[in-house]
Amino acid sequence: MKTNRQYEPLIMVLAAVAVLLAMSFTHTTVQVGSFETNKVNLLSDISASGSLAKAGPDILKTAQDTFKLTDSTHAPAAGIAVDQYPGIIQFGNDSSGGLRHFFAALHGLGKTRKKVRIAYFGDSMIEGDLITQDFRALLQDRFGGNGVGFMPVTSIVAGFRQSIIHSFSPNWKSYSLLDAVTPDHALGITGSTYLPYSSSVAGDSTYAGNESWVKYTAVGRKHLNKFGTVKMYYGRSDGRNTVCLFGNKFVPLSGTSAVNELCVSPGPVQGFKAMFNCSSPMNIYGFSMESDSGVVLDNFSFRGNSGMPLTKMPFSVLSGLNKYLQYDLIILHYGVNVVNAKVKDYAWYERGMTEVVKHLQNCFPGVSILVISAGDKSTRIEGQYITDPSVPVVIEAQRHVAQKTKTAFWNFYAAMGGDGSMVKWATGDTIYANSDYTHFNFRGARRVGGLLYNYMISEYKKDNKQG
Repeated sequence: MKTNRQYEPLIMVLAAVAVLLAMSFTHTTVQVGSFETNKVNLLSDISASGSLAKAGPDILKTAQDTFKLTDSTHAPAAGIAVDQYPGIIQFGNDSSGGLRHFFAALHGLGKTRKKVRIAYFGDSMIEGDLITQDFRALLQDRFGGNGVGFMPVTSIVAGFRQSIIHSFSPNWKSYSLLDAVTPDHALGITGSTYLPYSSSVAGDSTYAGNESWVKYTAVGRKHLNKFGTVKMYYGRSDGRNTVCLFGNKFVPLSGTSAVNELCVSPGPVQGFKAMFNCSSPMNIYGFSMESDSGVVLDNFSFRGNSGMPLTKMPFSVLSGLNKYLQYDLIILHYGVNVVNAKVKDYAWYERGMTEVVKHLQNCFPGVSILVISAGDKSTRIEGQYITDPSVPVVIEAQRHVAQKTKTAFWNFYAAMGGDGSMVKWATGDTIYANSDYTHFNFRGARRVGGLLYNYMISEYKKDNKQG
């Protein structure tokens, strides 16, 4: 006769609850090898008066101890100091430092020059043209210009982006910052390179209908409702490759330089499709849709990027692109992907990003560079959402990078409101951030773009007054 065991699952559940309760009251963790569990608090949602309850003094004391700076020549505690400097700091004091070159370029629009160009590098915070589409629109409202700027060939957020309609065939092969770098797959300024389907077999019967293609269409929004001038950038090609534009224009691709430019359309168009017929491998770096005058701003987002892998983009490609694009300002907006409450020393990140800035200064001589700090990011500690203790430490490392390289620095964390601001952005009467307490929604991204624009224009006006 079988024993009735229907109560065993209930007994196992009750036993597990008892163990978790015991761990909650004793704050015990379990370690197996190198793996250690987090502290358990089974009653946190009850005892904390909601998940966003004010952090207790012990938690705040731990965070403030972590915020202390290693450089005694600066303010005594980053948790306090960062809130006091929300404006843009220009560490450079000559024509090539800080934002001087960029401001001079803006001042020269319509006088000594027709166009000013910005490269905005970032991680998922600017993915899908978030922040940049609003910052771009404000600049173009004031200084003129139209167009979305430089576009990748493929994108994982093509369906999410609102500033352009972007589609492409599935048979592109791409290499990115996450892959090993080889001379044959030199990365472009987007952090990727794109190889169209190719076949070296004469009369390959499988090729017809398998040509790689990409299509871009303008959207019905101010500054984005048409493409002024369209250009394509690609690597070396042996001359056996062609691109078909607008369905009937066949152009041979025979460039021999590290970067070559092809004018797709010299005049305004609503959209276009490029289809590639290739007999040998080649690198396509992207397309640029821009106006002939005013401000052009390129979004170079790469999900999960700390910023440090930018050194994998070779000098030959970046300097080759700059010969055509001629940048005046580079913005580096990173940090959120290295924020970690368990990390207290970010000297390694400071060293890595310093090398990134030096690499970009070498590739784009004379360009202004603005380092934007990480914004606020909340983490849940003992059931309560507070600013991740490592955020101000990362920001101080980023400020040191700007100071060492004589570039400009904007404390985005302070501009957001400082300590605990992400909770307010994500839970206030108007929701500006997602429930991950890290990323902004469209409304929040628009607000960030406006903040950056206001600070930039404020500095621009001061620079003009100083002559």
